[in-house]
Amino acid sequence: MKELIDEKDWKILEILKENSNLSTYKISKKTLIPVTTVNNRIKKLKKTGVIKKFTVEVDKNKLGFNLTAYILISLSLRELKEEKMNVRDLVRIIKKNPDIESVDNVTGDFDIILKIHARDINDVNDYVVNTLAGLKGVEKTKTALILTKD
Repeated sequence: MKELIDEKDWKILEILKENSNLSTYKISKKTLIPVTTVNNRIKKLKKTGVIKKFTVEVDKNKLGFNLTAYILISLSLRELKEEKMNVRDLVRIIKKNPDIESVDNVTGDFDIILKIHARDINDVNDYVVNTLAGLKGVEKTKTALILTKD
């Protein structure tokens, strides 16, 4: 089976993951791959779906979001079913909040893990008590505050 990407593609991807704003010229210099080749390979990686999108990483602390937490959610599948909803529907609802960085359906003692950015503990409490607790299908939550960040 032919690999989708080779060593040159991996080099380009590693540089783009570090800084997707770099020009193909700068990527070429760092990888020692010709500019035209870098450009063509990036186009190919986008076309094949290996590169889904280029994004911006925002420093939430500089915007006043000094607290990050993981919230683990146990669901009542019976209640979701009564509402004619499934887990994906609930995940879509949760993702609408711009303070939520990620929402994942997982295995184990909990069904969903979400990562939230908040200004302070009161914002986290407000979200858990007034938003999550009011969503159909949410049975219980457990919150873990992130103490240190990279």
